[in-house]
Amino acid sequence: MEQNVETWPPCQAFYIESMLSITSSAIDSTEKLATIFDSNEDLSDLQQEEILDWIQNIVTQAAALSRYFWTVKKKEKIHKQRSQYLRRVFCISEESAIKNRDLRNLIEHFDENLDVFVSKPVVGTILPNYVGEEPDTQGAPLHVFRAFYNRIGVFEVLGHRFELQPIVDEIYEIHRKLISFSESGYVFRNAV
Repeated sequence: MEQNVETWPPCQAFYIESMLSITSSAIDSTEKLATIFDSNEDLSDLQQEEILDWIQNIVTQAAALSRYFWTVKKKEKIHKQRSQYLRRVFCISEESAIKNRDLRNLIEHFDENLDVFVSKPVVGTILPNYVGEEPDTQGAPLHVFRAFYNRIGVFEVLGHRFELQPIVDEIYEIHRKLISFSESGYVFRNAV
């Protein structure tokens, strides 16, 4: 008989551990960001690179986590059942910040999106990496590879903008539940 995460609790440990590695990586990056921004010091170029790497890791991990809760539409029944079950267990709604398909597709197909981004004519201000207030280009087009506008909490990559805080909040909430499940014998306790 074929088992799945819903019907065979020992397998739940595998899902818990695999998702914990994702959330732990994202939280590690989030804590590093908090340390830098809490210091209120001027950022060096090296720190800006690190900040953007940490933010990109958070976004990448959010996209990886999203795949557990929303499968690609063409996937088989077992994958759809798993994603529906996990959304119920974790009480994740369709409005979740990690569901954003634009974010997920951007990360999963980054190489292709980069091809499209660089294939267009570039006129105006070019920012390969930037951390700070949203720049005032005085009407000139702005082309950003990676940027974080810290006052408004927006990460921009290849011209796409994502509000970071809702993504981080969702990752922390899932992480708290994963920790609880791991401490309760690696099963989805109180699962719906």
